[in-house]
Amino acid sequence: MSANYEREYQEYLKKNPHIAVMIRNRVRKYGDKTAMKDKTTGSWVSTSWKEFGYRIDGAAKALLERGVKEHEMVGIFSPNTANWSIADAAILSIRGVSVPVYATNSVKEAEYIVNDAEIRIMFIFDQRQYDACREILKNSKYLRTIIAFDRKVNISGPESLYFDAFIESGHKTDKDAELNRRLSSAKGDDLATLIYTSGTTGEPKGVMLTHTNLLTMLFATGYPMAIGENDVSFCFLPLSHVFERAWTYFMFDRGAENHYCHDTKQIMEFLKEVRPHYMTSVPRVWEKIYGTITEGLKSAPPAKQKLFGWALNVGSQYYPLYHHKKNIPLGLKIKHAVAKKLVLSKIQNVVGGRCMFFHVGGAPFNPEINRFFYNAGLNMGLGYGMTEIFVVCVCTPEDIGFGTSGKPVPLMKVRVSDEGELQMTSPAQMAGYWKKEEATRAMFTPDGWIKSGDVGEITPEGYIKITDRIKELIITAGGKNISPLLIETSLKDDIYIDQAVAIGDARKYISALIVPSFELLMQYAADKGIAFKDKEDLVRNPEIIKFYEERINGATKDLGQVEKIKSFTLLANELTQESGELTPTSKLRRKIINQKYTNVINSMYIEE
Repeated sequence: MSANYEREYQEYLKKNPHIAVMIRNRVRKYGDKTAMKDKTTGSWVSTSWKEFGYRIDGAAKALLERGVKEHEMVGIFSPNTANWSIADAAILSIRGVSVPVYATNSVKEAEYIVNDAEIRIMFIFDQRQYDACREILKNSKYLRTIIAFDRKVNISGPESLYFDAFIESGHKTDKDAELNRRLSSAKGDDLATLIYTSGTTGEPKGVMLTHTNLLTMLFATGYPMAIGENDVSFCFLPLSHVFERAWTYFMFDRGAENHYCHDTKQIMEFLKEVRPHYMTSVPRVWEKIYGTITEGLKSAPPAKQKLFGWALNVGSQYYPLYHHKKNIPLGLKIKHAVAKKLVLSKIQNVVGGRCMFFHVGGAPFNPEINRFFYNAGLNMGLGYGMTEIFVVCVCTPEDIGFGTSGKPVPLMKVRVSDEGELQMTSPAQMAGYWKKEEATRAMFTPDGWIKSGDVGEITPEGYIKITDRIKELIITAGGKNISPLLIETSLKDDIYIDQAVAIGDARKYISALIVPSFELLMQYAADKGIAFKDKEDLVRNPEIIKFYEERINGATKDLGQVEKIKSFTLLANELTQESGELTPTSKLRRKIINQKYTNVINSMYIEE
């Protein structure tokens, strides 16, 4: 580590000792400049830094008026909106603890968090979340007040009110002195948030992160990402997840403009409107776009296919020089100008045409797809982290590290245990799990390093490579250790496959549950004259099964023989969070899936 990192880190913390203090410093600095935009009302609405500060103060004083104590937990149960960030900053401004709840959580899941964190006040967005909180409120020992961001929510009762009225009520109080007192006493080791893990193997755990933990993340992120006040970021991943949450704080730290995605189904429309320079994302977004492009290319005339290949080849020569600020030969510049006009700009414009760097995380990212977009002029790369310590390593605009998750960020130490587990330590690591001392102890090594639960390696060049989850490795009846993630990622690279689950623990071979991309499959069936009544009828059709057999074989052609899919079943219904098969971050709950589909799975192993 550079000797300057520690000194610069301490200087950064001195200027920014607390997230709420940092945000207020930016409010004073940027004034009338746009801080945020969202489209929850149907059109993009801007919020200036000055307005941001005004609304934070109003909400903070309203919370004080309702008796919120220092270190009290306050919940936010909402998709991404500007109001989410305003409520969050208001909670932090009174030295409260902000507790996000995934917008997609069920009543039962939200109720668990309310009771575990003892949440008395909850901010919500729409009718579904409001109704869920009303249901929780009936029997809760804690929940007493529900505040709705959206005026379209039908609220009732004295315990409910709208956010704009809540803010204005705060400005009518005499709580200015108390707000200033709390801000002046704010400390870096104050608990800032509880972020509940998604619970793939058990009940969720509340990760305790202090302001210093979060600010360490911002300091470390600032080295590989030189973002400034003229940049625009698209807030796409849920703010209830540490990845987007910390990235949004980083946008505030840098004075950049943050645009919020409240409806992920509208992402392609939003991207064209926002035209972001930066965003955080998951591989599935790019897998679908890649699949659409490459599938469409198969039916294009040979001349168009050749032009497309030529343009990408030009991009593969041009962009490494461009991103590393090296001299570009005149001939290559001319070729690139032609390639961009005829082909590359069309790909770039799908996501707004201004991409500087798009972070990708949360799952493996096929390096072939990564290179495809890189060669097309869309600079993106993987990062790796976890709620308990967040950003461990990142690819950067100058160093993509294809097939890896990049190199460790400043102040982060990473090692590989004798069992192959990645372990790390940093000032960003959590204080522990809320009310779970045993789970906290189990998460740390005896010398205080975080145990990731991920199998990985550090390459000779210093890149981090994640290969699997320790608890999710498939051990076949023949004793082979197989990565289900590797298989599932290969399968989902196919445009006709939406979800995939690799099966094979204690079995002789690997099988898979496959959820088709039904919109595309139905179009395929119509084009081929295949009649069907419903999805169930479609997935049982022998022609469709044969079609998927060919696509599965193609998608897994590069896997080892023991990793090949010997049998599969097409499912008529998608795996969902509501049915318990997925976590709020769309990770597979394998135990529940195995239990729910026991008969289906057993039918794929009749030969055993």
